[in-house]
Amino acid sequence: MRYFILPLLSLLSIVTPIQAQSIKIALLNSKEINSVTVSIQEGRYLLKVGNEIMGEYKKGSIFYISRFGNSLQVRDKRSFIGDFSSVELNSKGNDGVLNIKSVNPIMESTEYDDDLSVKVEDNRMQLINKLDMEKYIAAVIEAEGGNGANRQYYMAQAVLIRTFTIKNLYKHAEDGFNLCDEVHCQAYKHRCTQNPEILEATRATAGSVLVDKDEVLIMSPFHSNCGGKTCPAGMVWQRDLPYLQSVDDPFCINQTNALWTIRVPRQEWLSFISEYTGSSIDYSRYNFSFPLPPRTKLVSIHGIELNLRTVRERFGLRSAYYALEDTGSEIIFKGKGYGHGVGMCQQGAMEMARVGYTWKDIIHFYFQAVQLRDYREMELHRFKPE
Repeated sequence: MRYFILPLLSLLSIVTPIQAQSIKIALLNSKEINSVTVSIQEGRYLLKVGNEIMGEYKKGSIFYISRFGNSLQVRDKRSFIGDFSSVELNSKGNDGVLNIKSVNPIMESTEYDDDLSVKVEDNRMQLINKLDMEKYIAAVIEAEGGNGANRQYYMAQAVLIRTFTIKNLYKHAEDGFNLCDEVHCQAYKHRCTQNPEILEATRATAGSVLVDKDEVLIMSPFHSNCGGKTCPAGMVWQRDLPYLQSVDDPFCINQTNALWTIRVPRQEWLSFISEYTGSSIDYSRYNFSFPLPPRTKLVSIHGIELNLRTVRERFGLRSAYYALEDTGSEIIFKGKGYGHGVGMCQQGAMEMARVGYTWKDIIHFYFQAVQLRDYREMELHRFKPE
């Protein structure tokens, strides 16, 4: 794939089809990495500096890369290779696997597919994993949804993750990569290794993304469990979207994350209410119990417009879908679901797949009035943000 490091407006004005087959992911992007070891786990690699090939290496080779000022010192097991501004390890085939371990600071080692480039950026090492798009999507599926589900679930999940990936392909373009490995992009923890069917299911849907009625890539959120009813987009984010409406979901209600209970001391709740309202009223004589409301953003109680999401964040609740019982000594939250509740309910989708629904059935159950398209045949101007 060619990577266009251009301002977003310029990118959106391009109307030629995009043929992205690989992607650049920044690893450990929020960490100040100063030294790493990189070992070849599978395949053969070329060590490159610019267009110059410094050598060819096989499985078992280890490199020690350290930052000194604005340069990188590179060694292998036998000798010092040189000081460089940047260096690359490029797999000679599509079976290359690298193990990367941060030495300064000390972190656990992690395996990644395909290629690695390293340079100094903002007084730290920047590690960029360039890999096959479908391998990346499979790795995100494994990080987000586990490894024990039905193939049809993985196919549905692959389409949602691919849609997000393509929609946000230029999120970090000015930084020299596409996405990073943190949650605000997508959770990318390591190569997909635990279940080969995840990669097979991903490749079975290769290229497939979701678009709305205007042929624009949709927002494609998902969450662990909706508690029996998904949430419309406008209840969580700034506005409603026609394809992200509330759906009654009977498939997730008997799953592990469907119900939860959390207890907090009543005095902690009263302190929160005083802070939330900014009032000097003595709320200790009020009872704050309320039953489970329909999916909503606000609950009115004792003249207070209580934002359920704010309460969730303050007390670390699993969702913003809960009833509250005030016993006089403690506050008991009795809730449903896990996550923001918008889009595909993962546990519901897993159950749908288990009982025989197809990946397309799953997608159209959770997303209304959407269409499947192949992003490789789309034009860049369709990739505009919401």
